[in-house]
Amino acid sequence: MILKQQFQAMLAACVLTVPLIGCGSGNDSNTQPSQTEVTVEKAVSAYVQSAQGTALADVTIMIAGQTFKTDSNGLASFKVKIPASASSVAVRLSRSGFINQSVSINVKDLANITANMLDIKQVVNVAQIENAQVIESAYSHAKITIPANAFVLPNGQPATGAVTVEFSPWDIQSSDLNAMPANGVAMTANGQITNLISVGMITATFKNAAGEHLQLAKGKTADIQMDLPVDSINNQILSAGFKIPMWHFDEAKGLWVEEGEGQVISSLSSPVGLAVHATVSHFSTWNWDFKFENPGSVNVKCQSANVFVPCNITAQVILKDLSVLTKTNAISAAGVDIINMPSEGQIQWTAKDSSGTLIGSKTSMLPNDKNVVIDLGAPTTNNFVKCVTVDNKAVACSGQFNGVSFAVPEEGGRIISGLKNAAHLTWVAASAQYEQGNAVYQATGTMTSGLTGNVTIKLSSVTKLFDQHQVNLRCKSSEADPSYCMVYLRGNYARVNTQTEQPSFYKQYRLPLNQTFSAYLPIPPQAETDWAWVSADGVLEKGDLQKPDYWSSENIYDSSLIEFDFDQIDWCDASMNNVEIDPNNPPALMYPTCWIVS
Repeated sequence: MILKQQFQAMLAACVLTVPLIGCGSGNDSNTQPSQTEVTVEKAVSAYVQSAQGTALADVTIMIAGQTFKTDSNGLASFKVKIPASASSVAVRLSRSGFINQSVSINVKDLANITANMLDIKQVVNVAQIENAQVIESAYSHAKITIPANAFVLPNGQPATGAVTVEFSPWDIQSSDLNAMPANGVAMTANGQITNLISVGMITATFKNAAGEHLQLAKGKTADIQMDLPVDSINNQILSAGFKIPMWHFDEAKGLWVEEGEGQVISSLSSPVGLAVHATVSHFSTWNWDFKFENPGSVNVKCQSANVFVPCNITAQVILKDLSVLTKTNAISAAGVDIINMPSEGQIQWTAKDSSGTLIGSKTSMLPNDKNVVIDLGAPTTNNFVKCVTVDNKAVACSGQFNGVSFAVPEEGGRIISGLKNAAHLTWVAASAQYEQGNAVYQATGTMTSGLTGNVTIKLSSVTKLFDQHQVNLRCKSSEADPSYCMVYLRGNYARVNTQTEQPSFYKQYRLPLNQTFSAYLPIPPQAETDWAWVSADGVLEKGDLQKPDYWSSENIYDSSLIEFDFDQIDWCDASMNNVEIDPNNPPALMYPTCWIVS
């Protein structure tokens, strides 16, 4: 979906997203113009909000090496000097607690900027980054598998010791996509500009105690993986083995850049039985994406009191197969043509005026609604919301009020809505999941308020979600192909003096061979249980051939190493699984079947 000012002709040489992307000089906007370089001064207005629509204060906006800040209403107005030779610049946005955002903008369209930012989902503590291990998120069963001695400091020296990982798997069916970096605009491997629709997305940032950003060392790779919530994207049916182009986000360019490919794999923890996996050589935001190219178009305008006005819009497009993409832009009173639209689908529009105080929403249907006008008016609810812990410490939180999603940073934020027929608001909020010792906790709380005024939600209920018991996983094999194994873990336990079996857990790992990786199982410390049983299946797969192995322990606390030796196992033919075999006329198989239904 590409935004284009009505009066501007479509350039034949490239695909444009106006004002978010253009075919420019490729200048790095973070390089301060030299004193001898001719510059032009541009007056700029900016509006920045969260993916859920909360205005964000204290966002740093960097353009051409110059920095500016948003105020308490998420607004900023400033003048910036741009090299006269530049046709486009990258606008970079950063804020504590949020994933960095960046967009490439045509210089002639720089007057108005709007952007959405996604809050960091989870911070994972890693005690020793030099160890081979699996780092797991509480969301989408996402995981990062790193080998030993994988990371280096900014100076190139090996990274060791304690590290925090800001780990954010993106929910591709939620408001997360409202903050899609660069509005989904990308550069292909052959240098062409295109638009993307996401299959899955992960942001991971590694920092040591000094706040230094770590990166993978030269020659080192890591594996990333997350479950899929759907089995069709842009009407493309997905299945295990399907290849998907990979893209990483280049903040300096404000573009996605194509690099390699990932694949769909089976996952028993996914609602559709599928996950996506990829091997990466560095960390930023990584995206499994298809190109999104369509012939349709829609014209959109905003009006207030029957007068067309400039506004900031977010358009969430829901395709026929329920897959989703979103776009965000600042538009003039003349409106915009949105091209590259699907032939069928639903668009959910939300908009605010340039001051962020008037709001509107609308739902349109394709292919019928070619002209959309969003009416803006005063909000019906207006609250400044913050969350605090039981000891009155301010924390970031997210949740819902009367069915409307919200999220606010640590210092709180103003939330407005067009909610109708409400006499009061009921707020339900939760902190991010956090680690304390060897356990993971989450704080929750509720609050009832009026339609306006300050709201402080006390997160007075603290729940231990699970403990973390470390185990080591290893697959041994002298085979050159494949280079990895699949490990499937299941388990349950009983707490002391209860003899009540707790709900079983399930975990799935894709591990390189002949390395020992540490991982955590969600079971309590040994002193809190009567027993903890864990079983594991290990599988080496090569086409239709498999080497399956099994491991189990009735007391996992006595068996910290879960190991499979595939050199002791023969290949079998998995293509014959579930096939009834006639014992009087058995097939001539080179390999025995892995298991037989007689």
